[in-house]
Amino acid sequence: MKKYIVLLVTTIAMVSCASYTIDGKQVTKEEYSVWAAQKVEQNLASRQFVINMKSMHPFRGNSRHLTTDYSLEVCGDTIISYLPYFGEVRNVPYGGGKGLNFVGHLIAYEAYQAKAGLFRVVMGVENDEAQYRYILEVFDNGSSTLDVSSYNRDPISFTGNMELR
Repeated sequence: MKKYIVLLVTTIAMVSCASYTIDGKQVTKEEYSVWAAQKVEQNLASRQFVINMKSMHPFRGNSRHLTTDYSLEVCGDTIISYLPYFGEVRNVPYGGGKGLNFVGHLIAYEAYQAKAGLFRVVMGVENDEAQYRYILEVFDNGSSTLDVSSYNRDPISFTGNMELR
């Protein structure tokens, strides 16, 4: 019986220690949620954001957890794609090409609220090798999914989190 009491007290202590901070200030969970949703919307509207990827889901094969710091960054009309690729490739440039590691130009950008708590961004991306379509879905808390497709490669998806700044 004492073990259960100790376990209960420990659990309550750990849950009560969970806190949220914004710029060094302690806030409630509700205040943090409102702040995070505003930041997500601001970042997407200003075209200034970074998504850190945690896992990838190839069209063929198993999902994989990413141990290296892969990311997608949008700065105005420029996209910095540092993403791994696993899948079938057709019509590859000599030497294998850049894959999804490039600095490219956004040829299209449309951000809208798909439903309550979910924003969708459809981007047309162009580099010197190919054109890609990036479809990014970002929830109010910053968690994200990214679908990448092109004519020359199998589609691939990623999951990650937006840096809220």
